[in-house]
Amino acid sequence: MKSIYYTPLIIPRRFLRLCALLVPVLFLAACTDHFEDLNKNPAGFPTISPGVQLTKIQADLSGNREDVWRYDLAISSPLIQHLAGSWWTQHGGQYRILDKGQWYTLWETTYPRDLKNVQDLVERTTGDPALVNINSAARIMRVYIYSRLTDVYGDIPYSQAIKGYTEKIFLPKYDSQEEIYTNFFKELDEAVKAMDPAKGNVQGDVFYDGNVDKWIKFGNSLRLRLGFRLTKIKPELARQQVEAAIAGGVMGSNTYSCVMRHESINFTIGDNRGNGRSQVFQADVSSSGFRLTNTLVDYMKATKDPRLTIYGGTYLPVNGSEAIDNSNNLDITPYLQEGLAYGAMSWNVWMPDQTITLASGDKVVVPTAYRRMQPSKYVAALNAPFFHLTYAEVELLLAEAAARGWGGQTDAEGHFMKAVQAACESMSSYPNAPTISQASIDELKGSFTPFPTTFDDQMEAIHGQMWVNFFLNGTEAYANYRRTGYPKLVPFTSVDWYTSGTNGVMPRRFFYPESEAVQNPTNYTDAVGRLGGQDDWLKRVWWDKEE
Repeated sequence: MKSIYYTPLIIPRRFLRLCALLVPVLFLAACTDHFEDLNKNPAGFPTISPGVQLTKIQADLSGNREDVWRYDLAISSPLIQHLAGSWWTQHGGQYRILDKGQWYTLWETTYPRDLKNVQDLVERTTGDPALVNINSAARIMRVYIYSRLTDVYGDIPYSQAIKGYTEKIFLPKYDSQEEIYTNFFKELDEAVKAMDPAKGNVQGDVFYDGNVDKWIKFGNSLRLRLGFRLTKIKPELARQQVEAAIAGGVMGSNTYSCVMRHESINFTIGDNRGNGRSQVFQADVSSSGFRLTNTLVDYMKATKDPRLTIYGGTYLPVNGSEAIDNSNNLDITPYLQEGLAYGAMSWNVWMPDQTITLASGDKVVVPTAYRRMQPSKYVAALNAPFFHLTYAEVELLLAEAAARGWGGQTDAEGHFMKAVQAACESMSSYPNAPTISQASIDELKGSFTPFPTTFDDQMEAIHGQMWVNFFLNGTEAYANYRRTGYPKLVPFTSVDWYTSGTNGVMPRRFFYPESEAVQNPTNYTDAVGRLGGQDDWLKRVWWDKEE
């Protein structure tokens, strides 16, 4: 496989500095004479199957504990008030900077790993008619991966990124988010139209087992998501892209949801087959301190949402010995469903011990440390799936399209109810999770009957459910919240022993890595200049227009 670095200067610069210390300046040019040799891994393979490369890209996106622990579980999910409790949730939950490097993780893993691989895959399959489907799938994946980056950082290297090896561009410019989104729509349109079922399945695809029609629906559904992202900044362009996506054909059932089905493998360096989020939860007892927030728990209880006991669980040690895997602890979820105050630590908001009576008649005492719901044994299973983009999300976006009168959609309530049904049915994808009864689903639907008639109330209902649907996909929940303002979260100000790091103002973006100021100073300075001269986490990305 080619070595295509976003910042290939890391190796050459150090080498050049070493040369500067050891040899006269006139010999410095020789240090770059064998640039390509310097960037070859002597232990690597000269080439790789496109299918194997696609499999790796897909698994890496949700299978690396060290990635998701930081950018999602420590920052995005606490910001959006899904999770609290762990020491690391102070970053997003309290708007504090304990370790600024946590905010860099998505950038520092995505460019040299995911984007390097997907860019190489696109380039190696371009122009080969027999590989048009994997080429198109890779282009769709590239848009998806870049969208995760630009939506949290704003302006990023895009058009010149990953071109150190191919074009010797070592200092890529930061494209504006507007330019990036314009190219997203072009790429998705071209990639979807190029797909040809007659050319065979997509090799190595673990999302859809190679099914070309499902890839077409995924590409259009991603276009639907990204089109809606622009409703505040460019509503007419948003409508144009939403309607193009709908016309092209979006997901029509749960079988079209984009899901990574992980294997039951605990964390091992270099092995991303297991679910990275689950590996975090199973790194220590009590889910490593992570708890569901009272914001989420109270909302789901108020709407009689049966997914609550699949998202979260309440567990007690057996005979005083607590197991890391909550499947081996006493499950008292049916008796006790409480959330932790958002922004709080699992140990710092005191509550008295509670005694509950089990169905057997036995009484058990629940100490403070175990009263709040943890990520459940279902979502924390090592082989739990990760949902990238679901049919339920698509139906909720179609409900919004109907509320806006876009794309020929007229039945906002009908799409909303289809989304609720699909979201509940998808819970059976979690290992050993109970099937939610139709009666329970109907009870949840009843919480939204009659369906709101005003646009604002419809948006609140739609995106409250979107927020619930995005549990454990914090970056997407964070993006959708900034775009819609729903649910109406109360920003964190203080909780016992802790206060907000921003005086109660929720951050609107992630910090750029500080290494960028050193390695790519001119382009970094230009990007920061567009933020007002400071890499400010309270500044908004382009589409997040203040209203």
